[in-house]
Order: sequence, then C-alpha cells, then structure tokens
Amino acid sequence: MSRGSLAIVCALAGVAAAEAPAQPTTPAPSNPGLIERSRLEVQPGGRAIHQLSIENPLGDVKIEGYDGTSIQIESRKQAPDEEALDRLRISLVPNPDGTVRITTTADGGKEFKTLGRSQVRIDLLIRAPRDARITAALSAGSLEVNNMDAGGDLGTSSGPISVRNVSGGVSTHSVSGATSITQVFGSVDAQTISANLDLDTIGGERLIASANRGQIAGRRVRARDVELTTVTGKIFLEAETSLRGRLVVSSLRGDVDVKLRRQGAISIRARGSKVNLGSAAANAKTQQDGWIYSQLGQVNGTSAPALIELRSRYGLVQFAIIE
Repeated sequence: MSRGSLAIVCALAGVAAAEAPAQPTTPAPSNPGLIERSRLEVQPGGRAIHQLSIENPLGDVKIEGYDGTSIQIESRKQAPDEEALDRLRISLVPNPDGTVRITTTADGGKEFKTLGRSQVRIDLLIRAPRDARITAALSAGSLEVNNMDAGGDLGTSSGPISVRNVSGGVSTHSVSGATSITQVFGSVDAQTISANLDLDTIGGERLIASANRGQIAGRRVRARDVELTTVTGKIFLEAETSLRGRLVVSSLRGDVDVKLRRQGAISIRARGSKVNLGSAAANAKTQQDGWIYSQLGQVNGTSAPALIELRSRYGLVQFAIIE
C-alpha cells in the first residue's frame, strides 16, 4: 500500500488486497492537486458478508450489488500536496460475524497545518454481495445504492441520495440533500428537511415520506399504507389503492394533487383552502367541521374500503381517478 494510506484491521480471515488503477467516481476539478487511486478486495471468512457499514464525511460513495461473495473497493483520494495526501485514511474492519465497516478520516493535530474540507476528498466505489444490508452516513458527498436485495439505512447532511432497484426495507435521512428512490420493493421511510423527494415504482407494504421545505413527487406507488407530509412543499402522487389500504397526503402550505387507480371501494376525506375531488365530487358532502366526505364503489361482504385522507390548510387539494 502506498503511503500507508489504507489501514486494515484484520478481524476476519481471508482478506486479499491488491492495488490497481481505478476510475474516479466523480470528475476531478480543474486544479486537482494530487490524486491517488487504489483497489482492495475483501473475501468472506467463516460467515458470508451480510452487512456493510460505511462512514465517509470526505466525499462520494457509490455501492453496486453483484453476484459475487467478496467486497471490492475502488478509492480515489485527492489533496493539494503530498503531505495532505498522506493524512487521508481509509480504515476497513472485517469482522468474523460477516459484518464489514469502512470509515474515512483526515489525520489532524498540532503538528499538521489546517486543511479545509474543500481541499481534500475521498470517493469510494464499492461492489458488494447483493444480499448484504447497507448502512451509510455521509456529509456533503453523494450517496448512491443500486441493485441490492437487503435494503439499507442511508443518511447525508447536504449530499444527494439515490436508490435504484433495491429490495428490502429502505430508510433515508438528509438535511438538504435531494433524495431519489426508484424501483424499491420493500417498505420505505424517507425524511428530509429542506430538499425534494422523488419516488418512483414503490411496491412495499408501507411508504412514509416527509419534507419540511421541499416537495414530494410519487409515481407508480403501490404500497398498502402511504403517508406523505410537507410543510411548504407541493405533493404530487400517482398511486394504486389496495383493499383495506390507507393513504394520507398532508401539507400545511403546499398544494396536494393525487391521482389514483382504485381497486374496489374507497372512502375519501378532504380539506383545503379549495378542494376539487373530480368524479368523486358527485357524492361529496361537506360536514360542519369543514371536512368533505365522499365514497366511490360499493362495500361487499366483510371487505372494507380503502381510506383516503387529503388535506392542506392553506393550499389547494385536487383528486382524480385514473381509469
């Protein structure tokens, strides 16, 4: 290993490492200084690798699932000079129980000159077994997870999050990073404070998403239990109901626009500064509390209608049935 920059704590038998040129996961800036690339492969020990934990406050992380059993890591380090490059560390801790932990740091201390966050970075491209669950925490870097089968817990501060073709439960958390979740076949919990959420083809049991100062857009949603909330952002949802399903879409100041493919009867409850229920308006009744109620379809036997609740205190509420 050059410059001793990759620290490996061998708690797992069968660790193989090899350096080779690797493609950077992000384009280099116009004045990159020094760049160092390396590659590492971690073979499983007594147990198959089933969980991967990553903490990288210094750059981007991209994780790709594949059919192999090892973890393959390509790293790209960048610093203004050789002394700063020597201080960038990637620590890998493989454990006998099948868990692997990866962290990045920049050495500090009185003997070192101060480095600004914008002066150094570490980007990671990781290929992992598809059935490993991912836990990842980043700062301003982008986080991308593709083609995994055990879900994950993903968080950033200001970096964007992208999830595509993932099975299993997925949770995402960001402060100001936009989140895109596409083709997830499991329950989803997506939270952000001041960024947009984009959801496409969600097929799990439950979908919960919230944005404080951002909009939520959902397409091809088939979860049984859906709850979308914002404070100031608009919510657009195109979804399909299920029997005994529940769908709640709520905003304080943003508009709410829901288009629904229904399976069986639905019961609608709506409230806003202005409400347009489309074809459901013919059966609508306004109660003294300001809520508008309507129902489409007949309830047969012991089946219960899907429950739809739409509300915005200061925004418009629109609802339509997709035939």
